Amino acid sequence: MIELVNTDPLRMGLAAGAGVLWMLMSGVMLTRGRARSAAVAVDALILSASQTGQAEELARHTHKALGAGGLKTRLLSVDKVSAEDLQQAKLVLAVASTTGVGDAPDDGRAFEGGVMKARPDLSAQSFAVLALGDRSYDDFCAFGHRLHDWFTACGATAKKPVTEVDDLDPAALKHWEDYLKEWGGASVQEANPFSPARLIARERLNPNSEAAGLYRIDLAIPEGASWVAGDLAEILTPSGHRRDYSIASLPEEGVVCLFVREVIKADGSRGEGSGLLTALPEGDAVPLRLKSHKNFHTPEGNGPVLLIAAGSGLAGLRPHLIDLAARGRPTWLIYGERHPQKDGGLADQMRGWREGGRMRRLDLAFSRPDHGAKAYVQDVVALKAGEVRDWLGQGGHVLVCGGLDMGRGVEAALKAAMGADWLDAALRDGRYRRDLY
Repeated sequence: MIELVNTDPLRMGLAAGAGVLWMLMSGVMLTRGRARSAAVAVDALILSASQTGQAEELARHTHKALGAGGLKTRLLSVDKVSAEDLQQAKLVLAVASTTGVGDAPDDGRAFEGGVMKARPDLSAQSFAVLALGDRSYDDFCAFGHRLHDWFTACGATAKKPVTEVDDLDPAALKHWEDYLKEWGGASVQEANPFSPARLIARERLNPNSEAAGLYRIDLAIPEGASWVAGDLAEILTPSGHRRDYSIASLPEEGVVCLFVREVIKADGSRGEGSGLLTALPEGDAVPLRLKSHKNFHTPEGNGPVLLIAAGSGLAGLRPHLIDLAARGRPTWLIYGERHPQKDGGLADQMRGWREGGRMRRLDLAFSRPDHGAKAYVQDVVALKAGEVRDWLGQGGHVLVCGGLDMGRGVEAALKAAMGADWLDAALRDGRYRRDLY
């Protein structure tokens, strides 16, 4: 109220002085607090560089095992680490995946372009790298090897050669487990064990296609399990290998829904994961666990979202479309398939969603139509570059899900449309998110 305002100059001056003094003291205290935090030494610093969440999960396990052994540990994502953090640790353990063509995962790009461009003195540190990859790619575990070489160039001492893990090979992971015990760790139980998930229903979505079968797989939700849009389901095959799949549903739909593309190898054998899921008798169960995939969760904010997928990649975007519609955020889906009729089942569903108002805009691309020019999703981005710029503006978000080749094509088209600076900033700020396989 007006009558409570004091206009006495002396009192106002004293009050202002006290305010300034308080702010200065607060600044000093905050600065000292940060300095104390940064100066805390640890026995082991565990770094996570993860694309799909697997490296992050193994980093958490590493952190837990060493902590259970009595070591003072710290766990950081590489996009949060500084040279000073590294220098405060006796031992640095990096758990790193490789994506694309030997690329760092999204949360490792800033680290590689920033901290790794320098050569901090790490001669007082020892280190080891657990590198995740797929040996079928030429640049197997490339980012993990670059990390190892960089630590060595900074003067750090390698505790072990790079521990390469091909397709989550259990034997290689056992080597890492043995190393943790050697470095003072203790055995710990897996925090997220597998549970049996019963097959409720299976439907081939492209029954008339000459291409590999695309199936909708509905599994019962394990007791107590929950997830959000963008998370993953991991199954365990009879040979002990693990396979990740984007979850195409939300918990309120009552099932764990997957879109699974049948894999037939050159020798006629079936892929381990797809072969299991597409042949599993109804009512039988598969070992399954649900995994957080924070790099592909719904972006924060209220701005427009551009979603891009091809084929089974729609699984990763379907729950986002439901979630974003519930939040009232405008969405534009660009979806690609092979043939508009023979492979068009999911495209027809998306047309229905568009007509029902679940999305603002829908563009479809077919690579093998009977008539007309073939098109891929990246062609749509290139053709409509001006509209993409208008849609995204300075604060829009992009979600991309599908194969690596599609992902590379989409990134090139986005870079041409939006500029490299926009793309780098969007990736750094979490406004450009990818789930590629």
